[in-house]
Amino acid sequence: MRDGRRDLNGKKILFVRLSSLGDLILTLPTLKAIKDRYPHTSIAWLVQETFQDVLTGNPYLDEIIPVDLLSVTDKYATPATWLRGGGRFFHNLSKAYRIFRERKFDVVLEFQALFKSAVFASLNRGAERYGFKNGRELSHLFYNRPVFVRDKTHHAVENYLQFARHFGCSPEKAEFPIHIPPDDEKYLNGLLLQEGIKPEDFVVFVSATARWHSKFWDQGAFARVCDELARRFGAKLVFSGLPSERGYLQGIKNLMQEDALILAGRTNIKQFLALIKRSRLYVGVDSGSMHAAAAFGVPVVALFGPSNPRWIGPYGQKQGIVTLDLPCAPCNKRECRDRSCMLRISPEMVLEKVREIAL
Repeated sequence: MRDGRRDLNGKKILFVRLSSLGDLILTLPTLKAIKDRYPHTSIAWLVQETFQDVLTGNPYLDEIIPVDLLSVTDKYATPATWLRGGGRFFHNLSKAYRIFRERKFDVVLEFQALFKSAVFASLNRGAERYGFKNGRELSHLFYNRPVFVRDKTHHAVENYLQFARHFGCSPEKAEFPIHIPPDDEKYLNGLLLQEGIKPEDFVVFVSATARWHSKFWDQGAFARVCDELARRFGAKLVFSGLPSERGYLQGIKNLMQEDALILAGRTNIKQFLALIKRSRLYVGVDSGSMHAAAAFGVPVVALFGPSNPRWIGPYGQKQGIVTLDLPCAPCNKRECRDRSCMLRISPEMVLEKVREIAL
């Protein structure tokens, strides 16, 4: 014991945070805080295979355990996706159980607080399994240490850091260790140079897509903001996203009078993160790339409608939030026919935030 707390040195710890990009990034300060205080502990991370490269090369992580799951909640999911996802879920439970039986983890920290992630945590029968006692989908029933309260009046990072503080960790500030190999940074810089963007240029990363349809803004409004950024500040505008989103991003570019570069589908995850790190400003919707920008210290101008910026805004940044005071917002709904909370945001409101934060 240290200071009356559980001593984790020499213990095997499993982090369970399966997805997605932004949520993985927001959990990183807890990883670093625990490893800093207990350098002789061994930490593994159970993560969805498609996101494992967010974690690869992280100096605070000893092992990554990927599981091949399908997302059945994002905007591209179909009934066929749900059917395939269910079968794959049970297959990966069996795979994870075999790994856990071999590793014999002492402590499991379950951050996602959903049924799916909690079931994976519960497979570690001999471990202390910590989680939020007010998690969703009855997830708390799968922990034997449901000791934390998820409080959405405080940022998600602070909620996750409860796990570290429970074990006596007292980080002075939240730090986000994100590893980008030099070769990926070199590739990204070469790609930008090939497209006419020089190292000294004012690169603006534009994020126009998200996992929820309800977070989308108007394409024409994005085009107007981007044109003004190019004219007023000489900005080099770079759009990125999933390969399947390239058509939507091209639709915004087609409405613009100024030029823009679309890199969706032309980078891997590490190169995508290198692009965000290289940028001088982030302008876009609430997305995983927004959290990456904030983690790198890139100024963020973010549009919030259905999601709550107090819980999931750009961590450590007080300015740059564009939102409307509506009785229905934040509703936390993935789908919405009306989307007043987003569509009533004007380009002028966004540009005003840019002036406040970037000049």
